Amino acid sequence: MPSIPKPSNQSVHSQSFHFRSLINREGRLNVHGTRERQNPFSDLYHYYFSLSWPKFFINIASIYLLINFLFGALYFYFGAKSSLWQCVFLSIENTNSVDYSRISSTGIGPYILMTIQAFLGLLILAVTTGLFFARFSKAKARIIFSNKAIMGKHNGRPCLFFRIANERLNQIAEAHIELTLTKNETSLEGEHSRRFYDLKLDRDHSPLFSLSWTVRHYIDEHSPLLGMDDAAMRECQMGILASLTGIDETFAQPIIARHAYTPEDIVYNKRFRDIIVWHDKKVHIDLKGIHDLHELLS
Repeated sequence: MPSIPKPSNQSVHSQSFHFRSLINREGRLNVHGTRERQNPFSDLYHYYFSLSWPKFFINIASIYLLINFLFGALYFYFGAKSSLWQCVFLSIENTNSVDYSRISSTGIGPYILMTIQAFLGLLILAVTTGLFFARFSKAKARIIFSNKAIMGKHNGRPCLFFRIANERLNQIAEAHIELTLTKNETSLEGEHSRRFYDLKLDRDHSPLFSLSWTVRHYIDEHSPLLGMDDAAMRECQMGILASLTGIDETFAQPIIARHAYTPEDIVYNKRFRDIIVWHDKKVHIDLKGIHDLHELLS
């Protein structure tokens, strides 16, 4: 029977990079690099879809104000009998509705500009509405991962395990989770690389995931974790990436959730506190206690 490696306080040497510098706790990449300069309009949909909500609104508002200031300056240049700021506010009004009575000019230029702006206003409104709806309707997972993974025993077998829960308490159909170990390795020729190993799970599929789920990987002769203690994990800058996919039945859309563990997130010979209780003939789950641990009883 393989034994559980004990934590070690030995000093370690730095490797090519730390796992946390590559992937943060939420499983998002922290990779920056150089690439050939591309046309900024070549992938606008992806750009606006990937922005955070504050940056999205700031970006849209900036474009809105810039366009109206440009058209206001053009109204003023082509002879509209108003001050520059009155022309800017006229432009803002014309973006949403057209009122030719507001124009006082001896030439046809401002009227042509108003026609062009009215057409562009319709296009901008349609695009902005589509982007807003697409971002708002995008389903996002609300999966909670325990902030610690445990190295201990289950039914007498050494294993690595952690806990996840569905914060919405609705059903995720066909939930599937994968666990991947990644670490630095050096070839016989002295070449540094980052290798990935799939970790076999006790159960990697749940037809209906709605409460909590304890994910277990048994450390046997086929496990990449066999014989690795805390010092060895830190030496190779080991990281473990958990990835859950499924279909949220409320939205009827696929969802993805990820979480990353490092050696600093692994504890030994602990147990998770039970968070599911039976009360008033109903099942209750205490999501606030998903990270709570207690000592293993001897």
